Amino acid sequence: MELYPVLLSLEEGLERILQRTMPLGGELVSLDEADGRVLAEDVVSTEDLPPFPRSPYDGYALRAEDTRGATGKRGVTLRIIEEIPAGYAPQKALTAGCAAKILTGAPIPVGADAVVKFEDTAFDAQTVTVYAPCRSGENIVPAGEDIRRGETVLRRGTLLRGAALGLLAGLGRNECMVYRRPRVELISTGDELVGADETPGTGQIRNSSVHALASYARRCGALTRCAGIVPDQVESIAAAIARAVGRADLVLTTGGVSVGDYDRLRAALEHLGAEILFWKLRIKPGSAFAAAVYQGTLLLGLSGNPSAAAVAFFLLGIPALRRMGGWERAELEKIRVRLSGAFPKKSPNCRFLPGRLEVRGGAAYLALSERQGNGMLHPLLECDLLGELPAGSAPIAKGSEIDAYRLFT
Repeated sequence: MELYPVLLSLEEGLERILQRTMPLGGELVSLDEADGRVLAEDVVSTEDLPPFPRSPYDGYALRAEDTRGATGKRGVTLRIIEEIPAGYAPQKALTAGCAAKILTGAPIPVGADAVVKFEDTAFDAQTVTVYAPCRSGENIVPAGEDIRRGETVLRRGTLLRGAALGLLAGLGRNECMVYRRPRVELISTGDELVGADETPGTGQIRNSSVHALASYARRCGALTRCAGIVPDQVESIAAAIARAVGRADLVLTTGGVSVGDYDRLRAALEHLGAEILFWKLRIKPGSAFAAAVYQGTLLLGLSGNPSAAAVAFFLLGIPALRRMGGWERAELEKIRVRLSGAFPKKSPNCRFLPGRLEVRGGAAYLALSERQGNGMLHPLLECDLLGELPAGSAPIAKGSEIDAYRLFT
């Protein structure tokens, strides 16, 4: 009799895993190294951005009250007292009847409260004529329009990409505190496996699944190491796990997790004295699954079938890595999609369909591969969605709405 839960729902299994998963420590990195990392601190602005009121156009800075009488037939002519390029401070304050030529991004001079575009004026070297009245504040970007001093700009758990990195640079942050990247060790078990560079013998196959899983883990920010192929022997599997936990935050194994005579992962875990969190899930594919903790390190045992291993990793491994990596939200996002084609099978257990997101006519669709099977990698090509069919579902018609999990951001 097992001393651990068997055949859990996806929700129950994920809860048990996340209960034993915590964010890793932080480290200080340069802005150049921060792309794709997760922020481990709140970032509060110590200044306004932009730091001064500026012009969004090439034109003339002026006092709005000086343009009150301007009409299309009779303009108001002002004297130009200086030119202000971007990157230079104004040298003179504006007084009645005066204007300053100003370039995009340049600071607004004292006394000015509006900017008129070049194309809306007539001008020469000494004067500019305006043919419509201006409003106070017109065409002026105020100081702090983007960010105000004291504002929390980025929160802990933010994935640093694109604009987030630009904001850090704009605030003068050349370094930032980010969560450490999870270290993942991948162990492949099975007498039938050989390396990608080897010629398989009779009854053997190349170890393809490990390379797909390592790539998926790296897309979650992890550092990966493939620890090789281990034969279907309890002592060999146990020794490989013992070596891996000293180097890893998460150990992933493939194979040996079902109920066959040569499925020996559970026996290896028991041999080590590991705490088995649960065994098997009520999902398809991916039901052959084990979660355990050994010497403080989480281990996820995945199926030897590539597609089943990938689906289980998507649903449980990605959230675990996100939690370790400090992401604000560990769980996968759920969206509503339509099926691009019919699915003809019944689903006694909760079933997951790998596919890709397509948008047609303003609607989101889950596009499925024509080839489907637990032992196949082909259905995972360009996969970025997992469609969910609830337990007890009948065959699903084309165009039906279902829930789907978004896998990568």
